[in-house]
Amino acid sequence: MHGAEYRSWDPYRSKLAGAILKGEIPPDVIREGDKVLYLGASTGTTVSHVSDIVGAGGLVVGVELSARVGREFLEKVAKARHNVVPYISDAREVERFGEFGAVDVVYCDIAQRDQTEIAISNAKRHLRRGGRLLLIVKARSIDQLKEPSVVFREEAQKLRDAGFRVERVVDLRPYDKDHALISATMG
Repeated sequence: MHGAEYRSWDPYRSKLAGAILKGEIPPDVIREGDKVLYLGASTGTTVSHVSDIVGAGGLVVGVELSARVGREFLEKVAKARHNVVPYISDAREVERFGEFGAVDVVYCDIAQRDQTEIAISNAKRHLRRGGRLLLIVKARSIDQLKEPSVVFREEAQKLRDAGFRVERVVDLRPYDKDHALISATMG
């Protein structure tokens, strides 16, 4: 295709790419035109790919806590992409990200002991009915002693208890050790 840009999407650097490559999450889990609240944007590697997927009609609101990492996200991704809005902010500040209306997807990839609760708070505040929550569970951030599979089950149960329908729990090995992606929808 003339003028098309092709970039590598490395599953060892992107948990979403790993889950898709494993065949456990459909490639259209995020669609063209979607509005995505992305918690834990980091330097923006996966955000840039999500930006490509949602296209000009979509929007990615990227939230990153670290000012240093956030500067790189701003310089390398947000400035070059018109459909990415950066926030250097704590994902716990759920009221800050509502100016764009309800989102289709909340993607949460943060390393906090209470990451599931933060994801739930943001989803309940910003996710449209029937929207999807994609939660990256970092087992060692939650509990360093428990077996990761136990942590994954417990975090999935927290989502069910909060009214979400858990569709899949994907262990991200071999791409990420002690990580899982939980796909859930809000009823």
